Amino acid sequence: MRSASQADCPGLKRVAEATCVPDLLLQAPTEWMDKPMLRFRDAGGVWRQWSRVHVAQAVLRLSAWLEHRGIQPGDRVGILGHNCPEWLIVDFAVLRLGAVTVPAYFTDPAEAVRYVFDDADVSLVFAEQGAQEEKMRGYARPCIPLRGSEKSVAGIVADERWEGRLSAHCPTREDLATLIYTSGTTGHPKGVMLSHGNLLADIAAGLGGVPVYPDDVFLSFLPLSHAFERTVGHFLPVASGAEIAYAEHVTTLARDMLEVRPTIMISVPRLYEKLHAGVQARLAESPVVKRRLFALAQKLGMEQFVCRQRGGKLKGWKGLLWRLLDRLAHAPIRQRLGGRLRLFISGGAALHPEIARFLLAAGVTVLPGYGLTEAAPVLTVNRASRIRPETVGQALPGVQLRCADDGELLARGAMIMQGYWRNEQATQEALDADGWLHTGDIAEIDAEGFVRIVDRKKEIMVLSNGENVPPAVIEQHLTRDPVVVQAMVVAEQRPYVGALIVPDPDALRQAWQQEMRRPLPQAWQEDGEVLRWFRQRLQWDTRDLPSFMQVHAFAFVGEEWSQANGLLTPTLKLKRHRIAERHAEEIASLFKQEGES
Repeated sequence: MRSASQADCPGLKRVAEATCVPDLLLQAPTEWMDKPMLRFRDAGGVWRQWSRVHVAQAVLRLSAWLEHRGIQPGDRVGILGHNCPEWLIVDFAVLRLGAVTVPAYFTDPAEAVRYVFDDADVSLVFAEQGAQEEKMRGYARPCIPLRGSEKSVAGIVADERWEGRLSAHCPTREDLATLIYTSGTTGHPKGVMLSHGNLLADIAAGLGGVPVYPDDVFLSFLPLSHAFERTVGHFLPVASGAEIAYAEHVTTLARDMLEVRPTIMISVPRLYEKLHAGVQARLAESPVVKRRLFALAQKLGMEQFVCRQRGGKLKGWKGLLWRLLDRLAHAPIRQRLGGRLRLFISGGAALHPEIARFLLAAGVTVLPGYGLTEAAPVLTVNRASRIRPETVGQALPGVQLRCADDGELLARGAMIMQGYWRNEQATQEALDADGWLHTGDIAEIDAEGFVRIVDRKKEIMVLSNGENVPPAVIEQHLTRDPVVVQAMVVAEQRPYVGALIVPDPDALRQAWQQEMRRPLPQAWQEDGEVLRWFRQRLQWDTRDLPSFMQVHAFAFVGEEWSQANGLLTPTLKLKRHRIAERHAEEIASLFKQEGES
């Protein structure tokens, strides 16, 4: 693996010299200008590449066009669409003009998108043609196609009349750069105000923790409206001279990884969980010998990982056996990821340590981290040379962390937001007089500075006996079971912990067949024996938790929770109140089972 040295990370110098975010693109070294910067599939499905000089020219032309349209520094401009080169061009063009980019989630319904753009009072919207453009039909502000027509971004930047026409001065680090609306689990989202300085500070901090190089290739698939992807998968590679390849669609990700062969990927835990579940499902159908060999490969792989962290490697017969089993068991996993992946960076939600250990043992370096939109967004990350899977790593350079008396994690640094857009009360609640951001997360920080997130402060549930229950911890234990797709804990003022379970019917059928040696009953959702078996399985899944945190009752839910049905946020967090309303009868049944009236 490449040494993670800051000394030869050119992006750090670029960020330090930048006055504003667009400088990362427009003031790059000469030797970067002709190298590929963006890779994407054209309408015919063929991969194309654009150089940095091509992208820079497009940005300056579009910025001049916006200026001609009357967009002024400080004006807000909306973006609505899937990740693509035009998204990046619009973003940098708006920022270069000194205007403010306002991204909206393409997964959101029209009502939610319009709320964001109305609240931000945008002057103009760039929208992807088709379903996204339809959301803006009849909207009071002009809507420009991102791509696909002569009036789109492509048509504008192809017009040589806009060459050299930009007259606006570059913005400063103090100027507002973007409004990113938090996808709250309750209520309306709030617009997080991030300046050019906030973004540059977090980019520098990120490169200080995870160096990136000009020969790196990122595969972008998380929505660019997500602060994590925007900073780490968008601005950071631009600062480093790396290439960004855009996945065609989340459904083509497996194929895109094989074809792009990325060296770095940014993802939320769901991708890693699916990878783990896929391997476990294939193992469940394999002979006992193969399952035992894979388990041995994982054991030796973890020993090799521990040795590597200490600067050594497995030796003697263990080293020989590990190399053999690694080729047989783990190399195919790495090949499915493209064969040259250097780093997985995990954020947006908690990655279960067991999933992280599975990847690390397989020779896939995954770096769990932590942040929030209000911090632009990354605050901590595990370093490649010092990974503790049960934590979210240590503070990035320039980040101060401490825990309040009640355990809430507080953060301070140059990346912390200016405040919430037109919401002084919420700003005062989040930022105290000393500049500390109150994250809303309960955390523990050990003597070496490694941070462990316990749960959301507002989501801690209290049982009727007074015990505090962190639901996310229990849900992580449940969803590491390949039979469980999703889980939501119910415990507030209850005598014990209950859970709503969205099962994977195929995985459940395989697990039952393997353990019980007979087919799963057709009406398994109501079959008493199946329910007792599954309850024992859940108790086993939570066996290492305190007894009051173990699941005592559950109910199957047939419908998977998603953004489409309004039960997940765009960052895939549970909308607990909505789910509870949708499944009120099932929740009531959880506690009648044990005699609660």
